[in-house]
Amino acid sequence: MERHGDMTTIADMLKPGNVQLKLQATTGEAAVLEVAALLRNDPEVMDWEKLYAALKLTTPCVSQPDRAFSLCLAHARSSAVTDMVMSVGRSDLGIAFGQCADPARYLFCIGVPVALDADYLRVVGLLARILKAPEVEAQLKEAKTPAGFVEILSRLEAKL
Repeated sequence: MERHGDMTTIADMLKPGNVQLKLQATTGEAAVLEVAALLRNDPEVMDWEKLYAALKLTTPCVSQPDRAFSLCLAHARSSAVTDMVMSVGRSDLGIAFGQCADPARYLFCIGVPVALDADYLRVVGLLARILKAPEVEAQLKEAKTPAGFVEILSRLEAKL
């Protein structure tokens, strides 16, 4: 993975091919499978089945109650990956996850080698901060292409 300086950026982790702008899933379990499947052929993923099994276990949600939606951050620290990987799915209607008060519009699947805990925590916190602003979600909702979605997140990350 190419890095910008010492820190891993969203653009380092999130490739346009790992972005699904129209999730078909209608349940949390199906959504995790659909978004995790985007990582199946990622060169950093050594054991997709192991990664997927771990992602299914951890799907915390961050609610945006003033805007009636959540984002879900399925993540796993695992030897199944050799570097940090990320995929994301967007659902216009939102997907019900048991622990979320509101439907999740965005599902991020993040795989991290055990040795990169600090980078992982920074990226998860960054995503939560980026998506708090109503204008940000409006921009992401309007992204027409996966590359455009990644570019919006990258631009917003650079501002923080």
